[in-house]
Amino acid sequence: MKLNVSIFICLLISFLFLSCSVSKEIIEDYHTDTYNDRMKHFADYPLLGGEIVFFGNSLTQGGKWGEYFPHADIVNYGISGDNTEGMLARIADAVGVKPGKIFIMAGINDISLSRSDKKILHNYREIIKQIRVTSPQTKIYIQSVLPINNDFAVYKRLKSKEERIVPINRKLLRLASDEDVEFVNLYPFFVDQEGKLFKNYTYDGLHLTDEAYYLWSNIIRNKVE
Repeated sequence: MKLNVSIFICLLISFLFLSCSVSKEIIEDYHTDTYNDRMKHFADYPLLGGEIVFFGNSLTQGGKWGEYFPHADIVNYGISGDNTEGMLARIADAVGVKPGKIFIMAGINDISLSRSDKKILHNYREIIKQIRVTSPQTKIYIQSVLPINNDFAVYKRLKSKEERIVPINRKLLRLASDEDVEFVNLYPFFVDQEGKLFKNYTYDGLHLTDEAYYLWSNIIRNKVE
């Protein structure tokens, strides 16, 4: 009897340990105030057709793409805090008038929500599918997820999640190959020898400095212009 109790206690402890070690997805409504404000802005200033769209989250929204590429017709469709779920919900609006090119960056906010790679990839496939249906002539670029630097200790939801970025980028590369779209691997240019975002490229461990945006824009210049 004592033996059975001991076994039960061991099994219970093991179950509790495993439960704690696996992060559950955080469920949040992507319809934040920022999301709604940006969607209103997009509605007030609709695309005309043929533009180059930068589509993503705060990393995209923070870029001064029109300044980096003054001779290109650029539209910034980034929304701070957005993830692949919110992006999927608005991709039809972004490509409804058939832009010439679209540069997509997504994933880090999904990782912060502990969303599985499978779900992230599914949403990405659906985004690509909708682009193909709505605007088949639009040239699609998938940009890799950038590294982060948790030394800044700003974003608690990203703590200890650096190791998820390289595998998801490998899967995005495979997805791009399967879908016959171009993959732009930005990651190696931004990561230091410890696997962290270079400190001079960020001010909080996630968001980018002007120097980092200058590097990003130069990496993709020949694809934009």
